[in-house]
Amino acid sequence: MQIKNLFDHDIARPINGMVKADQLDDDLVWQELDEFVITRELDQHFRKFVGWYLEGVDQKAGSPAGKMGVWISGFFDSGKSHFLKVLSYLLRNRTHTHASQDRAVEFFRAKVPDAMFFADVQRAVADAAVVLFNIDSKADHRTGRDLILRVFLKVLNELQGYSGDRPHIAHMERHFQSRGKLSAFHDAYKRISGTDWLAERDAYQFNRDEVVQALSETLGQSKPAAEKWIDGAEENFSPTVESFCKWVTEYLDSKGPHHRLVFLVDEVGQFIGVDSHLMLNLQTITEELGTICRRRAWVVVTSRRTWTRSWAT
Repeated sequence: MQIKNLFDHDIARPINGMVKADQLDDDLVWQELDEFVITRELDQHFRKFVGWYLEGVDQKAGSPAGKMGVWISGFFDSGKSHFLKVLSYLLRNRTHTHASQDRAVEFFRAKVPDAMFFADVQRAVADAAVVLFNIDSKADHRTGRDLILRVFLKVLNELQGYSGDRPHIAHMERHFQSRGKLSAFHDAYKRISGTDWLAERDAYQFNRDEVVQALSETLGQSKPAAEKWIDGAEENFSPTVESFCKWVTEYLDSKGPHHRLVFLVDEVGQFIGVDSHLMLNLQTITEELGTICRRRAWVVVTSRRTWTRSWAT
């Protein structure tokens, strides 16, 4: 017998040598779920996270004092990103198709021999929106103490279907949505410009007159008022951590009392480096989400071992 025949999988198959947060094609996701091995150490980490997470799920009103921030640290190539990515698959619990169709949690049935713990895992994946991203790939080239806040706001806007690259435009869309007029604005813009708003919104300056007219018609404002808003929108929009958390809460409330939102952020340690302002910005976001959203919004980040921090906010 040849040694290669002792293995369950073909040892000559292509194997991804580096796990990347934004690599989400179907075959790769299936392979990562199918071949993920829960070691004794990983079993402890999964149990700890699921235990904390279910505490928040089981608290009907939530608790502002409970744990909802998780810092995953480890040496280079120790599996931090892999653990984070598999955690995202599990919490999202989508149906994946390859040789068959299975939800993500079903891959763990054989990996978790403890039936009671597997039942807890099934409860944990009941109702959650998951945002997984590499923070450097989402950040713009500007600097400032609120750089991490801008990244978090961007991924929230993208999750809700608003403009990710233009936060002031997303703010306008959120306002329309709150008044039940977002679809009416889309229709007005398409009728006036002949193009779809979602395809044109990031280059709205080239269609300023059409945007002004659609905005005026939708809100019943005069054109001068609409022009004033559009021309000053970017300069006047100044989000805060508090307003961001308010928008997260509004999103969660729109999805029902049991819905959770989990931000899974890869490579935070490298991104922050030695910038204490960025560290404070991340800490403030996490603390405010814990206070305002009451354990319904979670922040899970990875960092290389040179960073040492434990969150229990």
